[in-house]
Amino acid sequence: MLNKISNIFIVGIKGVGMANLAQILKGMAKNVSGSDVKEEFITDKWLKKNNIFVTIGFDAHNLPKQTDLVIYSAAHGGGKNAQVHEAKKRGIKVLHQAAYIAELMRGFKTKIAVAGSHGKTTTTALMAYSLIRLNAEPTYLVGSSDFNGYPGGGFGEGKYFVFEADEYAVDPPQDKTVKFRFWQPDIILCPNVDFDHPDVYNDERQVKEEFTEFFKKASKVYLCKDDPISLEIIKLEEIKNYQTFGYDPTSDLAIKNVKFDENGSGFELHSPDENKDYGLFNIALYGEKSVSNAAGAILALIDLGFDPEKIKKAIQGFTGPKRRFEKKAYENDTYLFDDYAHHPSEIEATIKAAKNRFRNRKIIVLFQSHTYSRTAVFLDEFIAKLSLADLSLVGPVFPSAREDPKQFNVNSLDFEKKAKEKNISNIKSFSSVADLLIVLGKNLKKGDVVFTMGAGDVYKLEADIIDLIRKL
Repeated sequence: MLNKISNIFIVGIKGVGMANLAQILKGMAKNVSGSDVKEEFITDKWLKKNNIFVTIGFDAHNLPKQTDLVIYSAAHGGGKNAQVHEAKKRGIKVLHQAAYIAELMRGFKTKIAVAGSHGKTTTTALMAYSLIRLNAEPTYLVGSSDFNGYPGGGFGEGKYFVFEADEYAVDPPQDKTVKFRFWQPDIILCPNVDFDHPDVYNDERQVKEEFTEFFKKASKVYLCKDDPISLEIIKLEEIKNYQTFGYDPTSDLAIKNVKFDENGSGFELHSPDENKDYGLFNIALYGEKSVSNAAGAILALIDLGFDPEKIKKAIQGFTGPKRRFEKKAYENDTYLFDDYAHHPSEIEATIKAAKNRFRNRKIIVLFQSHTYSRTAVFLDEFIAKLSLADLSLVGPVFPSAREDPKQFNVNSLDFEKKAKEKNISNIKSFSSVADLLIVLGKNLKKGDVVFTMGAGDVYKLEADIIDLIRKL
């Protein structure tokens, strides 16, 4: 199908997944354009760099006459979007993003899916970065605007297609078909499995079922032996061809002798079955989870036939994708970082990584919960994990267009209220960003480490926070 299609229009093209897909298609010499809102996105610079034209708004009349295919996602009304409707009316082929990725990946000999509830963006980016540095010329699709100076999507002439396998649904609430069902990868690398997206999944059991069915499709699966749900899936004995990595010394690739310093993380890898030590690896990332995710990527790369010594050199300069422990400023001996963590497990991993790196500094988190459904389901867990910071300031919930806030009996002020009930005093919550910044200004001291954290637009507070830092 792909060879016969030249003119492709992407609805919601500024979203990272769509913008990165657009860049792959541009690399394949397709004519790509799309539509989105006027608001500036972190992907805008990459779209401009690739001369990909974006129309503002979703007026049906703005759908180009010469269009062979329209691609849409769950954003901006999903299948109910006016431009999607117009395409169907004209008889133009319409595909959901997940279905199109399924078509795209058929053109590659080795298809590598990086799945998992947490850390999959960083792990996908690390796999892509490593393959690029190993001169394998991969095509890759990462759920971030960029990493290490590379765009989040790129077309290569090699045999590898690496993509972030999102466990979300096609077009909720009207279509809760999980994206996994579209894809048939050769290899799956999965650092963890956890209950997230309560607007799609009913409970942990359903999450486990979807991941299990996805794993059964692949020729080889790499799972973390330290992850409880992954272990449960292995014990079902439905997944036959798998290997494990992790801190557990019985893993197929075991991590040992981990050390953190100003340059990142150093760790050694050992294969118990082969009684073989692979020596020291270094990454410019922090935290136990980052090391574990890197071990999974290394195990997959070794299995693909790459020399471990060359892998060591390939991963060395990897600093991670945008909005993942991303340093935004360092002034007056005070740091500002931005992180996408939006699930309790991710918040815990990021705060612990920060404490590993900054052992004698105060950690302040400015958190914005993403979606009312996630806030309602995980409120107690959010509070438990945010309490790990020295101070957590919680702003208004960032809503989803797919949810009606009136259907949820929860808001940002519940964080502090519930925290006090649990005798937790280091969590403060606010109904406005202005109030949050006032309290930050009163508590911020020279030498502190500040994080904006969440999947919403909390990162836009960067300029205000830097201004506060400069006044210290």
